[in-house]
Amino acid sequence: MEVTDWRDVVGRISTICVTGQFKRLQRELEDLYRRGGLAKPAVQAYQDALLALLADEDAGPQLIVH
Repeated sequence: MEVTDWRDVVGRISTICVTGQFKRLQRELEDLYRRGGLAKPAVQAYQDALLALLADEDAGPQLIVH
């Protein structure tokens, strides 16, 4: 991976990690993981929240039908 690629990845991750959506999801997951007895719930919640929002970002725009 080239330096510019790494900068893009770090930029995407940084942008996601400062959002309220990321922080809320991380807290919810950490609470669930802690109650479920998972090892290192804070680390696992951080990773899972980040992965979920990265995947959501890659999915592109979505149409919401009511």
